[in-house]
Amino acid sequence: MKRNSFLGGVIVSCICLFAGNQDSFGQKYATATINPEQIINAPAVIREDIQEVIVGASGEFILKNKLVVTIFKKEANDLAVLQVDYEPKIKIKSINGNVYDLIGNTIKKGSKSDISDYSNFNSFSIYEDNRIKVMDLRQLNFPYTVEFEYEVEYPNLFFLPNWYPQSYPKIPVEIAQGKYIYPKASKLRFFTQTIDEKYLSTKELEGGMVEKSWKIENIEAFEPEIMLPLDENPTKVLFVGASEFEYEGFKGDLSSWESMGKWIGSLNSGKDVLTPQLKYKVNELVAGLETTEEKTKVIYEYLQKNTRYVSIQLGIGGFMPFEALTVEKYGYGDCKALSNFMGAMLKEAGIKSNYALIYGGESKRKVYEEFPRSYFNHAILAVPDGKDTIWLECTSQTNPFGYLGNFTSDRHALLITENGGKLVRTPKYGKEQNTLFQKADFEVDETGKATGNLHFENSGLQTENGSLLTVAGLSATEKKDWLLTNLTLSSFDVVDFNFSPEMSSLPTVKVDAKIMVKSIASKSGTRIFLQPNQLNVYSMKISSKPERKASFERRMGFIDEDLITYKLPEGYNPESVPSKILLESDFGIYSAEYHLEERSLVYKRKLEMNDGVYQAGQFAAFVDFVTNIEKADKTKVVLKKAQ
Repeated sequence: MKRNSFLGGVIVSCICLFAGNQDSFGQKYATATINPEQIINAPAVIREDIQEVIVGASGEFILKNKLVVTIFKKEANDLAVLQVDYEPKIKIKSINGNVYDLIGNTIKKGSKSDISDYSNFNSFSIYEDNRIKVMDLRQLNFPYTVEFEYEVEYPNLFFLPNWYPQSYPKIPVEIAQGKYIYPKASKLRFFTQTIDEKYLSTKELEGGMVEKSWKIENIEAFEPEIMLPLDENPTKVLFVGASEFEYEGFKGDLSSWESMGKWIGSLNSGKDVLTPQLKYKVNELVAGLETTEEKTKVIYEYLQKNTRYVSIQLGIGGFMPFEALTVEKYGYGDCKALSNFMGAMLKEAGIKSNYALIYGGESKRKVYEEFPRSYFNHAILAVPDGKDTIWLECTSQTNPFGYLGNFTSDRHALLITENGGKLVRTPKYGKEQNTLFQKADFEVDETGKATGNLHFENSGLQTENGSLLTVAGLSATEKKDWLLTNLTLSSFDVVDFNFSPEMSSLPTVKVDAKIMVKSIASKSGTRIFLQPNQLNVYSMKISSKPERKASFERRMGFIDEDLITYKLPEGYNPESVPSKILLESDFGIYSAEYHLEERSLVYKRKLEMNDGVYQAGQFAAFVDFVTNIEKADKTKVVLKKAQ
């Protein structure tokens, strides 16, 4: 209420007093013109966000952007920093910026001194020609309004930008507009599932040009719901794609997956030549081997031992791989070059493979099958093997043969075949494959200290917990550091350990460790308080909101099993042993049992968590399920000393 009063009253009074001194251009950006109801709790308001694309007759286009933001809080201050990417073929025509105070007076005009120019260089690249211009107009006093305008020229239609009316869901937008002006002959394609047609206006212009414009006003801020399925992302977006285009002499067509694949194939054509020496080596490697899998495995392991991944982004290098000869000579390459190199070696061994484009990352990206475009940022390789396909991550020196992992599993990939592109899905790892078995034996003394022997086996995607699969191949120091970081005991020392990775297409990492725990239990008088599950407490820290609107998704199923034995101190016994806990739901099954055997307390736990998409109305039940698991996992046993 206090903030509403300030915006609705004090600022209006200021305008009455100082209206005569206002900058006429900045007057419409006076803070008081914002509807107070629109900005309750908002750190900023986007006043205007206008994107205009003008396509030329030769296939180039101009991008014009205008962004006006009123900033109320420091947490939104980075909105006053403009970043514009470019490279030799992408030209920045202009960048302008201004800052206005709360009543619309100009307090700063952006100048060249406010613009910095940096190499947009990734730490894993050896060279790239991407750059970035940054205009920083951040202020110390709030509120203020910043206005940016910039213009960039692009050489071809492959780079056509999509339109996002609301880039920041927690920030309301007064006016958002996306405008595309293009020759009718260029056949631009538009696709959206989140923007209503009522916001679209279309008109024909002189010279065979068409203008399509989408304009939305007063977009409210919203809090994105967690665990959203890919199909229910509430972000408004208009996808825009070219049909025919030309990229540095390579003509392409993005109107179908088949034609897009043909273009990618043309970029790769002729780049699979190997030296006679490497050809001889490949044939030596596969000599005596019979199956496609055996031959592919030995060549893949050769690739891992003799190459490393680096990013190389030069011109069309963002899409075209370097020649196999280059990788052979220098021993490095990016995802495209290494996948192409691996394919070249397989070809020499008489094995067919398919280059494939995919979106790599733990967070998946939605691919709209009905709207072909470049959704991808990574390249891998697929090897047909009868009814099966062997998938190869060619950039990793640690991935087991045939294992994709969380980075590229269970998502669409564009397979490049001799007939063009074909959209397929990579394998999914189900809960029966993503397992953890954990066994521990602790001997607890009267002070709460304990010595323990641990054994656990992580399989499938659970080998990636804390990057365990990678650490399993590193030094003893790094393995010990992994244990100290990832074991959830409060205070302990690692006495001895051993990591045993099984590098198959479904990897398993076995770890054995001897530890000394300084305080596995707490003592009070004649009682000791012990939480049997200290190694694998499940926690999501979520709460249920009755107004849940969207479905929700659990993306990785898994099975955890724990067997922990505590040898109790002499003369101590449980005051009572907890009853068996059993929780069953659509989302999974949880059980925990406690047994007293002579001087030992035995704790058995099993959690099966399903993956899948669930209806919004089930969210409260899901929250209850995981909350009850967390509560059960924190169950304590009280030990009392016999009199």
